[in-house]
Amino acid sequence: MLKSTTIFLTLISLASSVSAGGFGGFSRGSSFNFGCGSSIKQKATHEQKDWCSSSGSFFTDYKGSPLCCSDHTRTPPSNGITCPFGWSQHFKAGCCIPPQEVSPCDCGEGYTYDKNTHKCVKNTGKCHGGQWWHDRSVTCCDDSWQHNPPKGDCPSGIKCPSGWFWHKNDKKCRPNGPRSPEPDCDDWDEHNHCCGGHTGPSQGPGKGNNGGNKWGWKRNDIQQQQTLSFPQTDLDKMYCPGSLHACTVPTAGGGEWAYECVDFATELEACGGCVGSGGQDCTQIPHSLAVGCEIGTCAVYTCKQGFQANGTSCVAV
Repeated sequence: MLKSTTIFLTLISLASSVSAGGFGGFSRGSSFNFGCGSSIKQKATHEQKDWCSSSGSFFTDYKGSPLCCSDHTRTPPSNGITCPFGWSQHFKAGCCIPPQEVSPCDCGEGYTYDKNTHKCVKNTGKCHGGQWWHDRSVTCCDDSWQHNPPKGDCPSGIKCPSGWFWHKNDKKCRPNGPRSPEPDCDDWDEHNHCCGGHTGPSQGPGKGNNGGNKWGWKRNDIQQQQTLSFPQTDLDKMYCPGSLHACTVPTAGGGEWAYECVDFATELEACGGCVGSGGQDCTQIPHSLAVGCEIGTCAVYTCKQGFQANGTSCVAV
């Protein structure tokens, strides 16, 4: 266990819940936790645990049983199987599995993620032949748009997401086809179905002119410097508070089933990153006596007799 910072230990059992919003593309850019609880993991066979023993591997809940997501179990989706963008197919179960424990789940505008089968299923609606149902706009879209969209020029200050076009008659952005990705802009207007063209999100605290840079951060703010150097990943945000980062903790059985939340800027035993993933254990620097972690870099202050500190290591004298 790490010693130089307060450790927030999060068991995987806390990861069993998955937010349903956004499956099928309704929550733009959201990521979801596909980990499962310890009660599910306990059902894993020795073979499954071997598949999931490497770094980055994890179990997900598939119909009440553990399903390993790792490089050993991922294959490209086969014909007839539609998976969310960036996902793979499980080589035995035949369902879709995410690339990381915390991942986006975007099936495309004409599909919805089925949490039971772990696949993308095509939406159904009252559309005639040659059309497909678009849930987001509650309308039918023409198949022909993929080849010959009734495209017009976007008004000033407005643009369409990737894979979408400005419909010259509807006066809104429409997806080219049922596998167009969900809107990829930060200023998506759900009412007018476009990027921009409306008042953006409230600046909120700290985003005005406070004497800092364009993001509202003061240049001498050490905490912000740490945040810039070590931004949180989706996994970090799911498990850890503030700006801390999640490092896996192997259990006695060999699986990485728990997390410690650490500060990469100051943590002696995970300075600059998780050990094994780019971080360094400053306490293991040979011949050192007093060490520190300064904004993600190990610093050596004093060394054992016969050695001298040169800043980051001890050299013989």
